[in-house]
Amino acid sequence: MNNYFGINLEFDQVKVHSIINKHIENRQKGYVCVVDGNVVANAHKNKNYKAILNNSLVNICDGKSIAQIASIIHKRKLKTYTGPDIFSSFVRKKYKQLFLGNTEEVLNKLKEKFAKEGINIEKMNFLPLPFKEVDQFDYTTISNTINQFSPDIIWISLGAPKQEIFISKLYPLINNGILFAIGAAFNLYIDDKKFKRAPKFMRYLGLEWLYRIFKEPKRIGKKAFNYFTILPNLIIQELKNKRNKKIIQNETIGS
Repeated sequence: MNNYFGINLEFDQVKVHSIINKHIENRQKGYVCVVDGNVVANAHKNKNYKAILNNSLVNICDGKSIAQIASIIHKRKLKTYTGPDIFSSFVRKKYKQLFLGNTEEVLNKLKEKFAKEGINIEKMNFLPLPFKEVDQFDYTTISNTINQFSPDIIWISLGAPKQEIFISKLYPLINNGILFAIGAAFNLYIDDKKFKRAPKFMRYLGLEWLYRIFKEPKRIGKKAFNYFTILPNLIIQELKNKRNKKIIQNETIGS
């Protein structure tokens, strides 16, 4: 992974899959974060949260504007790899998987859709979580359940930044498995009307955030405002970092 806007990101989907698959095959543990504008804004404001992201096994970019701006600054063609996309890809793999969080209703619908699509649910477990503050969960009991089931993949659907903090507390207690901070991927997969994705043309143009603001102006609008407020500073800092790296490289070559 390379560092963009202070966060380690991997834009190569092949590398992402290779890293995750190798860890699963070797029975190692790790966690994956899906980075969008909201995650970047929270990381910019909270150093501990940023540290959680940067200690991950791998992070993917779910923010079109992040990828576009990074592409322009670094003169590289960088593409997003969204949470719903990586979710759709890995749920079809023959791994033992645990779906943790969200609501019992959503998890039941998820199970039903898997069955209809011919996805084998015999190696899957579905565990809803009560609505609590992140410090109030019984992590010992949750980790015991996970360790008894011993999944290869643990999907966490609590929303950012809560789910990443949840993972940081749960991670030391599990024996193996890859945890994914996956946000609303469960809801999107079952076509939940409350979490409907933007039309494809808006996603292609990087305007899904605008669609989501229209659908949920209070919740998403606040998150978008926080991101766009810090964006100018992030761009300036990224340009400075690029310049400093170039100076160091030139000095190294010169010596």
